[in-house]
Amino acid sequence: MSDLFISYQSADPLAHSFQLQLQKWADKDWEFPSFSFHEQEPPIKFQTRAAGAVRRQLRKEIKQAHQLLVIVSRQTWQSEWTDWEIATAYEADKQVLAAKVDSTNISPLGLLTANPVWIDPFDPIALIQRKF
Repeated sequence: MSDLFISYQSADPLAHSFQLQLQKWADKDWEFPSFSFHEQEPPIKFQTRAAGAVRRQLRKEIKQAHQLLVIVSRQTWQSEWTDWEIATAYEADKQVLAAKVDSTNISPLGLLTANPVWIDPFDPIALIQRKF
């Protein structure tokens, strides 16, 4: 079980650099929350039969995590998977966090109803001080 379920797009260079930075912070600070990264666009289309198994696994992991952190990249707003992850976390009464790696990125619609806590993605204190 991890403290944070992190939804991100590995193809986005800024999101990838954020992933690497998080790993460095976690290696240096024992108070840093545990986390698991999950691709916002898995290789399986959202509306297929095979997606059911992926959704079951993700639902389980979201329910086990304390919070969901959505890294808003250039293409995040188009991801059905991300909107589903946000809705699943919200329904499970998980706190939703959001961070834009570029201020011009468009937020996914799911964040409008989830009332997320926006954090600075490049400030480790913002994550350490979150209550898990």
